[in-house]
Amino acid sequence: MRISAIGDVLKVWVWAVGSLVVGLWLTPVAYNGGKALSELSATKDFSGVVNKLAAWSGAARLEDFFKVCWPVAALVSLFPLIEWLRLGGGGAVKGSWSVRLPHMASHGNGEGQAIRPNRWGPLQGLVGFLMTFGAFVLIGYMMVRAGAFRWEADGAAWQRDLVFDIGWTLALAAVVEIFFRCVVLGIFLRAMRTAMAIGLAALMFGGIRFILGGFGNAEAFDGETLSAVHLTGVVFGGGDFVGRVVTVLIPWFAFGCVLGWARWRTASVWLPGGLLMGWLLAERIFSKAAHPVEVADRVAGYLFSGSVQAGIIPLIGVLAMGGLVHLFTHGSRNACH
Repeated sequence: MRISAIGDVLKVWVWAVGSLVVGLWLTPVAYNGGKALSELSATKDFSGVVNKLAAWSGAARLEDFFKVCWPVAALVSLFPLIEWLRLGGGGAVKGSWSVRLPHMASHGNGEGQAIRPNRWGPLQGLVGFLMTFGAFVLIGYMMVRAGAFRWEADGAAWQRDLVFDIGWTLALAAVVEIFFRCVVLGIFLRAMRTAMAIGLAALMFGGIRFILGGFGNAEAFDGETLSAVHLTGVVFGGGDFVGRVVTVLIPWFAFGCVLGWARWRTASVWLPGGLLMGWLLAERIFSKAAHPVEVADRVAGYLFSGSVQAGIIPLIGVLAMGGLVHLFTHGSRNACH
């Protein structure tokens, strides 16, 4: 373990927390401004782009504004982060896949684990996709049979956007895995033991989804003027905090660990990328094909929490998926043991 590598880990966490804080502070500004623009567009005629922005702002929720503000804050601060990581790192490694990535993300240099060429990568990605997509569609079907969900009246609703959903989840999975499993986990593996590195990267991964879930508590304030301090308190402290930890944070943390384990066992991101794409696509399709049924029982709410990605039942599916990944990658020639 190197002191400089630990410094790299701290830099990543500073960037993550800093971009989150900026995103939370920008969200009320964008929300209030967007709603004002929407009201103004009802009485005045603007250009086509402004009218489209006003229409989107009028229909958008707080969560939608945050999904724009946080990535913008993270992207703008990513370039300073890369330069910060380069300090003392010897520059970026020259290679076809590692263009523009920090040195420590793409090269082990005697520590950690480098991403390696993997001729079986596309096949592993396909297998990973089929495993998670099939498993969580099956879990969704079981939830319908158990009465936790009800099929939508328009049974073909999910089919209309299928091509777009496939493209969207493919792009999102690629971006997420390059960042979390290539860059973040690559840095963490250089500074600490494998289990801790995978766990911390998974905590960051699950924490993002946990925060997004908190915006459900803030929807009650739609139509009011919001402040950043108020919004932060609602997102982190509102609603059933323990329930969100059990049904959202823990399943996503566990799935992040599975993705990290798949990356470490194969020394590539093909398998975790396929796993994530199947997980995301199953959720998008199922959310359009069925809708949750309100349950009064608190325990039942923990078992099924309105999504094939949230709740104890999906958590069991994630743990089973981890076992399958372990068996599938057993004896992988790229794995570091």
